[in-house]
Amino acid sequence: MAKQIFDPDLFRIAWGKRTSPYNMEKKHYHDYYELYYLWSGERIYFIKDRTYHVLQGDIVLINMNEMHRTLQAGSSSHERILIYFKKEFIDDIISKETNFNLLDCFSKAKVIRPEKQDLIYIESLLFKMIEESKNAFPDSELFLRVLLVEILITTNRLLINKQNENYEHPGSMHKKVSEIVRYINNNYDQKLSLKIVAKNFSISPYYLSRIFNKGTGFSFVEYLNSIRIKEAQKLLKTTQLNITEIAATVGYESLTHFGRVFKSITGLSPMQYRKSFNYPS
Repeated sequence: MAKQIFDPDLFRIAWGKRTSPYNMEKKHYHDYYELYYLWSGERIYFIKDRTYHVLQGDIVLINMNEMHRTLQAGSSSHERILIYFKKEFIDDIISKETNFNLLDCFSKAKVIRPEKQDLIYIESLLFKMIEESKNAFPDSELFLRVLLVEILITTNRLLINKQNENYEHPGSMHKKVSEIVRYINNNYDQKLSLKIVAKNFSISPYYLSRIFNKGTGFSFVEYLNSIRIKEAQKLLKTTQLNITEIAATVGYESLTHFGRVFKSITGLSPMQYRKSFNYPS
């Protein structure tokens, strides 16, 4: 296989096929954009605060640092094409265009269901990217950047005609879970527990725990901690609040517990994480 000449930390494309049951194992958010194309099969996809039933031919858009997880739906067999990229990969291209933001689609929609004629064109672009990613020609990186820009322009154009579409929840249970997730997202800095949230929604803690895990792929505590730590990471990078203040700001009463949870999720202590961005502790 030819050696890649582009930085895999800035751009990656992969085609994956699974023939056995699969649920994404770990909590998931990252500092790059993700475009997911479901080539075959069907999936349940939890993104940010709700669940989508993703079908063959659907495009899924994951913004930077957006919580998401895929779950099995129907048949266990599915194939998907994944594109991961950072803004820097196409920065010099999009910086020249002041009237149009290629990345708008990631904030405007989560799932797009193209018409058949659009799918043929989108798939041709994806296949070109897959093939070009295997090459090491002097112009391979430029070609991949141009193809990515073309896909993003196409995706944004599709949204013009799809902006009023309302993708239904897979079921009433998923709709209830979305309400609970939005409540957590808006109140993560408060004193929250499974019992407190269950009481707020007039359901039992056992039932909430069961439907939350089924609807999102996360346990209640796992999701709450992930949201809190994600916010703590942002504060550590962008403010000069001390670590004790940050722990309290994101909802932790115990500094020790905050440090333990932070390290289990990021692999670093809060102080180590902050020092990596040259902020005082």
